[in-house]
Amino acid sequence: MKLSKYLLAIAVLTVALTVSAEAHLDFVGAIPKQDVGNNSPPADLEALGQFVDTTGFVLCGNSDGPGFDFGNPITNPISVMAGSYLVIHYGKGNVKGGSPGGSLEIYHVVNGETSVDVPLKGTTGIANGGISSIREFCGPATAPDSGTTAMLLGSALAGLGLVRRYLKR
Repeated sequence: MKLSKYLLAIAVLTVALTVSAEAHLDFVGAIPKQDVGNNSPPADLEALGQFVDTTGFVLCGNSDGPGFDFGNPITNPISVMAGSYLVIHYGKGNVKGGSPGGSLEIYHVVNGETSVDVPLKGTTGIANGGISSIREFCGPATAPDSGTTAMLLGSALAGLGLVRRYLKR
């Protein structure tokens, strides 16, 4: 009977963690590529800077660099750093009146994900062509404040206490 309680607790925990795991990108914004200049990491960092403070950001992934960080051709899912920003250059495609250089769409990797699916075609009215390049920028490392740390520790200890009490019955 005790073994079945342990197995049930493990199964419930596994299902809860699996259901909550969802590859997630937040759309930050898009701009015409012609507004930024050439297709280079510094130009893409400048474009990202129009939406977020890029102080301390570094290039941590580049589809054009040696090794093709995201594959060649780019296919889903791609491996990324949790919390990073993706600057994706899409070709013009067949959008009437769109930007001749295509668009830059910026996404934020959220929920601690390290593997995400990116749109393989532009999703804005600026351009809907395929991916030309992906640049991943990582910000300076941050640690949770002491209040958050204390809350997480307290929640974990309370959860362990409840599980222990439940399993003793």
